[in-house]
Amino acid sequence: MAITRANQNDSLGRFQQLIQRFYVWIFAALLFVSLAFILSLNAFTREEVDLQVGDQATEEIVAPRSLSYISNVITQRERELAIAEVGNIYQETDRDIGRTQRANAQKMFGFIDVVRADNIASIDTKLAYLSAISFVAIEPEVAQHIVELDQEDYEAVRLDVLRIIQEIMQEPILEGQESRARQTAAREGSFDLTPTQEQIVTALAPPFVVANTFFDEEATTEAKDRAAAGVQPVERTFTAGQPIVEVGDIVDAEDLEALEQFGFMQPETDVANLASGVIAAALVAVLIALYLNQFHLNLLDTARYLFILTILFVLFTLGAKLLLPVPGNWTLLFPTAALSMLIAVIFDIRMSVLITVMLAILVGYIGNNSLELAVYAAAGGLMSILTLRDADRLNAFFRAGLLAATGNLAVVMIFRFALTEPIELAQLVGLSIANGLIAAGLTLIGFFVVGSLFGVITTMQLQDLSRLDHPLLQELLRRAPGTYHHSIMVANLAEQGAERISANATLVRVGAFYHDIGKTARPPFFTENQDGVNPHDSLSAESSARIIINHVSDGLEMARQHRLPQRIQDFIAEHHGSRVVWGFYRKAIEEAGGDESKVERERFKYMGPRPQTRETAIVMLSDAIDATAVAIRPNTESGIVALVSKTIDDHVQEGQLDDSGLTLGDIQQLRESFIETLKGRFHVRVRYPGNEELVAAAEEQGGEMPALAEGGAATPAGASPTPDAQESADAEAKPVAANGAEPIPSDVPEAEIVSEDAA
Repeated sequence: MAITRANQNDSLGRFQQLIQRFYVWIFAALLFVSLAFILSLNAFTREEVDLQVGDQATEEIVAPRSLSYISNVITQRERELAIAEVGNIYQETDRDIGRTQRANAQKMFGFIDVVRADNIASIDTKLAYLSAISFVAIEPEVAQHIVELDQEDYEAVRLDVLRIIQEIMQEPILEGQESRARQTAAREGSFDLTPTQEQIVTALAPPFVVANTFFDEEATTEAKDRAAAGVQPVERTFTAGQPIVEVGDIVDAEDLEALEQFGFMQPETDVANLASGVIAAALVAVLIALYLNQFHLNLLDTARYLFILTILFVLFTLGAKLLLPVPGNWTLLFPTAALSMLIAVIFDIRMSVLITVMLAILVGYIGNNSLELAVYAAAGGLMSILTLRDADRLNAFFRAGLLAATGNLAVVMIFRFALTEPIELAQLVGLSIANGLIAAGLTLIGFFVVGSLFGVITTMQLQDLSRLDHPLLQELLRRAPGTYHHSIMVANLAEQGAERISANATLVRVGAFYHDIGKTARPPFFTENQDGVNPHDSLSAESSARIIINHVSDGLEMARQHRLPQRIQDFIAEHHGSRVVWGFYRKAIEEAGGDESKVERERFKYMGPRPQTRETAIVMLSDAIDATAVAIRPNTESGIVALVSKTIDDHVQEGQLDDSGLTLGDIQQLRESFIETLKGRFHVRVRYPGNEELVAAAEEQGGEMPALAEGGAATPAGASPTPDAQESADAEAKPVAANGAEPIPSDVPEAEIVSEDAA
């Protein structure tokens, strides 16, 4: 089962990769169209007529020549009218449906006969049986009447219901008009029925009335197509000098079509400028798309990030198109470095280098093919991103901006030093420095705008949230020190795993820090914060489970109060997925005398959702593995391997990782990473010549992770089990199904119960 799910995840990973590539090329197409439009603006002259549908004509426009043409507007309108006249076509009435429904009603009465004849069952039991009938929802009052009717009155009801169903279903009942037929059925009861009998008939007969005549989509479509095809194209004719639009007319679609036919709406085009702009746009879009497919296909929320990249690049290109034609040296103020730094902090430096070079090419093209402007833009942008360190501090951006200014100055000196008067050179120096400062300020503004509008968590935010002096983490340390330590351990474990599969390790670490902040609401109820006293001992299993489960909602509420980014809130919401708190679920069954049917499993389940990203899935696995490891404390390699493998396989079998995007390869690498990290943490004994007997003796005394048997807690020998582990060890895993509920898995390990309750 685990292998099957893993293969499914691997196939899903490949499919998601194809989807991401599709997104990239859609992005490239949108970027190309946007850039081509911006770069080709100068290729168009002003239109002779600037009118749209709904505008009021301010001058008379007459036909310059005689012309006849097929009016697509009028023809389409005539076709739509012809189609509207064609009604819906239905298939022939299916009489078998009526017979089937009558047979279903007879089955229902057969079941009711059995219930009525049961002399042992109580009234409440009989009512429960009747409420379980799948054919019709019977109200309690009606069910009471059915049970209490004498046999003669009951037979009259039966015959009347069957008669009504047969009579109504003999008539055509159109799909979508069932309610009207059911209303008729409700009024068709015999006149000699008592009010009680009539109430029963009205309740039982209508639900069996269903549609027996269905819409024939194919025939209707064919009829409408024939009607549309029967409309001949409408020709419109103008003679020379005939008014097309008169003064004061409201322009409609027919008028606009006529103006287009006469060429009034066609601009004159500079083909050379248009072609060069299109080629430049295509070059930039294709190069960026190829780079993304090769190196950046694992972007978080690919569609969203590509949209952000498109918006930013198009806005800066539009800004260049509007500002660079300004005469004089003011073009040196255009802050290319702002885009460079924004891309660096939202994506990474490699992506920023490419974007900087691409924008520099366009800046040179827009600036009258100026090599100086292209090099100026590239030098300033590259200098800023290659010196941008400690992006979590505001002054880092201004430092990078000033260093960008030095790059700008170097280019100015290269191109202008020997050809410029000292006064003008001083002006150029001032503009270059101002460019760097403007870029830094614009970066900060864009940084917060992008973060707030698009819900993007940036490097600066992650660095800020990773500081252990954050108020939420400090409160966690004060109120729940055990949970605080657990979160640090989970963060270390998860970060190593994220780095192994090239996920966002910083995001994973920060998410792990905050995933359990909800436990600060009730610290003593969680194993890691208990000091010999377990408050769950005095509570019912359901109350205990509710407290455990509520740490997720409590954490989300705290996260919202402290305005944590949505991506961090996802770790809180998803780190338990939709798992069951098995320990308290089993305890609840014990409290119910072993009758699982009296215990509603859904009340012992986390609300989810299951992890939606690789990062939240990594934290889920790390959380469960750390909690289990703390309870079991394995100190041999085989024990650690068994612990990690069992925990991961359980999550895979339950489908908790299905929506995360983790592939089979990712899961295997995570497994190896977790094992390596735990081996270092629990000081695994290494066998070498001379110590085999000592290691074997240690394993015999509990160093080895014990087998996980049904109903047995996996606690090392000589170690005291945690309260949750002891509670779980006493519970028996009896696979009993009741009311269609999923049975308790007989192979749910107690170590897993420990991890669920403790984590």
